[in-house]
Amino acid sequence: MRVLFSCNLPFALAHGGTQTLIESLMRELTALGVVVEPERWWDAAQQGDILHYVGRPASALPLRLAQQAGRRVVMTEFLDQTASRSAGQLWAQRTLTQLARALVPGLTQRMAWDVYRELDAMVYAAPHEWETAKYLFDAEPSRGHIIPHGLELPALAALREPQAEGDYLVSIATITARKNSVLLAEAARAARVPVVFLGKPYAESEEYFQRFRALVDGECVRYPGFVSEEEKIRWLRGARGFALMSQFESGCIAVYEAAAAGLPMLLADLPWATQVYGETPGITFAAPSARGLAAQLGQFHATARRQPRPIFPVPSWRMVAQSYLQVYERLLEPRRSGASPGLAPAT
Repeated sequence: MRVLFSCNLPFALAHGGTQTLIESLMRELTALGVVVEPERWWDAAQQGDILHYVGRPASALPLRLAQQAGRRVVMTEFLDQTASRSAGQLWAQRTLTQLARALVPGLTQRMAWDVYRELDAMVYAAPHEWETAKYLFDAEPSRGHIIPHGLELPALAALREPQAEGDYLVSIATITARKNSVLLAEAARAARVPVVFLGKPYAESEEYFQRFRALVDGECVRYPGFVSEEEKIRWLRGARGFALMSQFESGCIAVYEAAAAGLPMLLADLPWATQVYGETPGITFAAPSARGLAAQLGQFHATARRQPRPIFPVPSWRMVAQSYLQVYERLLEPRRSGASPGLAPAT
């Protein structure tokens, strides 16, 4: 089996979850015996059995051409921002989308809304994102799969090791407006709660990062910067809890790391967190707004203690890759039996 990965987001310009997912899948699938390559758009001789988009393709045309060439086409999509909209906003978007399809069919093609009916398989990290894809874009219900992200096995083992407790909370995220880093830093100073921020900005020249750096006081707002994997794990093991006030996330890897370390969490009271972790003991929620956040942060810090076991089970990247491999194998089986592709049930 040969799998070609395609992504429109250059890693050099935007680090984060997309890069981690692709690099982890390519590594682990290779270890499972799959031939894995990035799609080489300039190489007319490149062959493959599976074309795997991470992110929605720009149009359905390359998808159709790939299928005509005998490839099965898979998409992993992050609908984090869209799925975090209110029910009313989603209803309005769905209504406008349906009107556009009826009245301006060319817009459907330009927005690539038609891919949801043509992809052989679609993968989402969280169930509410898959429900959003079906609701908004009429995604084919039989072709959806829920596969969470994971962590490397050495990291899972290291995060479970004991360590003396420090008197601080930890927050791991890119320093950017979407993560609400400034809001959390302001709340930490107002509540007099020490929070260690780990991560880097997309660019140090960004005005938002300058606002954040001005709040760093070495006491309540501590910023070691973008640290090594080993140092990050030490900060996690020594923390009393984890805090993240992101506007939206999609299978947040930092949350997985905190869970594996046994850290109770204070997360944003938004769909990305409440609809995925709403029933999970050890996770509480706070409105990501200046009003009241400092008080909730103080209350959380006063009672948070690292637990001797994970907050919720976290898979390894090898397990995640095995789940993706099962999807690929199901899609390729019809090629041998003559059945229609893409009819695997959502998992």
